[in-house]
Amino acid sequence: MILVCGATGELGGRITRLLVADGRKVRALVRPGSDATALESLAVEVVRGDLRHPASLAPALAGIDTVITTANAIGRILAGPTDLTIAAVDGQGTLNLIRAAEEAGVRRFVYVSAAGLGDDLARLAPLMAAKWEAEKALRATRMQGVIVRPDMFQEVWLAPSTGIDPASGKALIYGRGTLPHRYVAIDDVAALCAHVAVADDPPTVVEFGGPEELTRLQVVAAFEKATGHKLKVQHVPRAAMAIGHLALARLKPDVASLMGMALNADIHPGNWDDKPLREAGVEPRPATAFITQSSPAR
Repeated sequence: MILVCGATGELGGRITRLLVADGRKVRALVRPGSDATALESLAVEVVRGDLRHPASLAPALAGIDTVITTANAIGRILAGPTDLTIAAVDGQGTLNLIRAAEEAGVRRFVYVSAAGLGDDLARLAPLMAAKWEAEKALRATRMQGVIVRPDMFQEVWLAPSTGIDPASGKALIYGRGTLPHRYVAIDDVAALCAHVAVADDPPTVVEFGGPEELTRLQVVAAFEKATGHKLKVQHVPRAAMAIGHLALARLKPDVASLMGMALNADIHPGNWDDKPLREAGVEPRPATAFITQSSPAR
């Protein structure tokens, strides 16, 4: 049986649906009070528990062969007021889950991290620092760890929440905006996660992105082409992001994380491609296709 943590979220929900469609037995760890109606309609076994409370994890892990976790706080934080924090969920909560999974005899643990993660990125963003600690903790266990490292999500980084808003005619460019990245679709990340969860011999780390390399400036140009309108562009200087992520690290770690990740993306190019997706049988969606689909009608 496979346990999915984060199954009520965007990525976790997609992974769960793919596993069920593939005929896999799936259990979902769901926080008390969270709506699990959609999961229950899929005949997924729902067990209530909270990563922040280690004692609540044992029932969810009983009899589990593979764990997949996409659980994170930042999505909930960006959606509105919440009692979740990066430190409690992405940080200590994930460490609690790794420890409990090993104690329960879990064989394989699939962890969704981020492309390019290492000491440098961890220093720039509280969220990345938490993920880096989780990666190190997973590697130290007896479990078969599979670390999934996608590039920036199309649905997050090509959206109003991170400064691309064609409806209002505005766009933010972080730094110079001249380094290319392979923005990847959440559906494609989900498909890869579902694949490595059941593959005979998955890699220890799989780092990948979408099929197109686009700079932030090229993203803006693509939105302008799709909408037929020029966007008012505002650049956020690197210095402002560097100061901002340090100043906000304690008070607003979610905002600090976004600033740090944006700064990192403007400084460090990626050296990954879409080969892991294609090897898993996934035909990745180009970023320009997402841009066309999400742009307001002319």
